[in-house]
Amino acid sequence: MKILFISYDFPYPPAGGSISRDYNLIKQLSKSNEMYWINRTIRGKVKEEYKHEMKKYFKEMKIFEMDFGHNALAFLESMIKKEPYILKRFSSEEMKSAVKEITDRIPFDLILCDHIYLAQLIPDEVTGRIPVIPNNEDCGFTYYKRMSEKSGWLRRFYAGMEWKSMLKYEVGILKKYNVYITTSEKEKQLLTEHYKKANVFVLDNGVDTDYFFPNGSDKNSSPSLVFTAWFGYHPNADAAVYFVNKIFPLIKREVPDVKFYIVGKEPPEKVTNLENTEGVIVTGYVDDVRKYISSADVTVIPLRMGGGTRIKILESMAMKVPVVSTVIGAEGLNVEDSKNIMIADNEMEFAGKVIELIKDKEKAGIIAENGKKLIDEKYDWKILGRKMNEFLTEFVKNGVHEREN
Repeated sequence: MKILFISYDFPYPPAGGSISRDYNLIKQLSKSNEMYWINRTIRGKVKEEYKHEMKKYFKEMKIFEMDFGHNALAFLESMIKKEPYILKRFSSEEMKSAVKEITDRIPFDLILCDHIYLAQLIPDEVTGRIPVIPNNEDCGFTYYKRMSEKSGWLRRFYAGMEWKSMLKYEVGILKKYNVYITTSEKEKQLLTEHYKKANVFVLDNGVDTDYFFPNGSDKNSSPSLVFTAWFGYHPNADAAVYFVNKIFPLIKREVPDVKFYIVGKEPPEKVTNLENTEGVIVTGYVDDVRKYISSADVTVIPLRMGGGTRIKILESMAMKVPVVSTVIGAEGLNVEDSKNIMIADNEMEFAGKVIELIKDKEKAGIIAENGKKLIDEKYDWKILGRKMNEFLTEFVKNGVHEREN
């Protein structure tokens, strides 16, 4: 098939989260399809060697190098119109024109719109003649709803308005295209509660097991914990601060020499300031997270908000590092507490399970082995790539779904 892939953020290097999902989807789909790409960055310029890497997978690609900045006027306009502010941040007449130009020129079998915020870039005349599938990493409205419940007053105020307008927008997307790809059965359930007619296909997040694998690296000389994430994403920054302030002190009482590594790009000041706490190391961006994961005794996922499924958990499991997570942190994954992961939802319980894994090497080994087995059976991108390609092929074969007027 000829597939046009529309996405945001540059997916190489695939340093976790949604860009890892994008990179691996592209990599797998390019094995069986002729791929074309329109992408916008959120951090401006991209290194030429990164573009060169992505050319392996596309017959043609167009990159719009943009920053993801705030706009006070657009924010006020979205408040007045009760529209999601984030749509304004992704609006681009240049990209919309590029979509029209390439779809007029090439007879695509399918448009895969990676993230619903970019659906606004597809002209209605294109939607009417080429099948369009929105592919979303999570339900946007649940992200903002949870933020409205567990943030400071200013963020609560913003998120309280945004989640309601996002819900209206997402339901509108479901009605327009009658098809949707999301990352978990939980996300599917949330969507179908609001619109039951759409064909919602679940494609779990996965992990590249050729890249993330047990490498036999020596552990750190002192016990260590790791949390890998993009800390420009508020739920991850909130989780790091929460863990250091509320859980880490409880662990240090039992394991005084324990270290906690916060690894990932764009940590805000409230995260970098955590280095003032003894035993906390904030690395910022690193080229290769694997050495931090493999040298840790435990990966911690102390999330209190957010949506989708957690690639950071899958990466640690693939490397046979045991994971302790909150319920929300592991939401959407087919995991089982005390078998292939440890789940805890209060501070004392979370600290206790981390301490147990540090001290009980046999149990930690069992959890790690079972986690790796789960990855090999269900979350390897090779398996997921075939599943995705089968769904897309069948969707196109059956024709464009009927849409509501």
